[in-house]
Amino acid sequence: MSTPPIDVTPRPQTMDQILALEGGRFGLLTPSATPSDTAWVLLNAGAIHRAGPFRLHVQLARQLAAAGFPTLRYDQPGIGDSLRPGERAPVELMRGVLDRLAEVSGARRFVVGGICSAADAGWRLAVADPRVCGLVLLDGMALRGPWYRLGQLQLLLRRPPGSWLGSLGKALRRSRGTADPMAQAAADLALRDWPTPAHARHELAALLQRKVRVYAHYTGGAANYFLHPGQFRASFGTGAGHAGVDFHYWREADHLFMQPALRERLIGQLRDWSCTQFGQPG
Repeated sequence: MSTPPIDVTPRPQTMDQILALEGGRFGLLTPSATPSDTAWVLLNAGAIHRAGPFRLHVQLARQLAAAGFPTLRYDQPGIGDSLRPGERAPVELMRGVLDRLAEVSGARRFVVGGICSAADAGWRLAVADPRVCGLVLLDGMALRGPWYRLGQLQLLLRRPPGSWLGSLGKALRRSRGTADPMAQAAADLALRDWPTPAHARHELAALLQRKVRVYAHYTGGAANYFLHPGQFRASFGTGAGHAGVDFHYWREADHLFMQPALRERLIGQLRDWSCTQFGQPG
């Protein structure tokens, strides 16, 4: 049997490239084959490095680059593989990342964000830098309030009736103990960098006035503070219903999108949103 000839047809460069950044740090850039004025920056969170949970950022970056959007995966200082703290304020460091990405990619506009605290960091960057045209908030900020309590009731009613008494007993014990709901809410907020509700609404209005497009996506993994779609409007006011805001709630998904089918669905949705909102390059 003869050996098939090697295919030497030139192909677009899709291999990740190391992008040197300030302070000896670096990011991994997945370039697009066609020029684009819009690039993505995926931020990491917690102990997760730039690959994202279950390589979500890697797969998303390749899909976005194939659609024409160069995408940088970046470890924020002190997070993931970037153990050394930053020499400047986090927002200023991230603005420097946009400067560097603009140099190598030619992009003038940027979509930023990520999961959990990466969504919070993306929000702060979007508020500070007018070059940000898109904001991706995966399990981002939300207030509890009456809609959350309604979500708790709905969650209880979805369980077998035999478990209701036990669940109510646990809730009563928590309310009588030191871990009362208000204390738990305060502890949750201490782990996140959220603006006050009034500031959040004002900042969202300013972003939308600037024509920033927002993709806000909540999962069942944020059940400690988000259990009902009504919380989104209650948190952000009239801006939540703006045409520039794309809101989703997947109760069936966990915080890190462990299920491959849900990761693929999310990646496809983000790619399509990017093409719709920022124009498919090429």
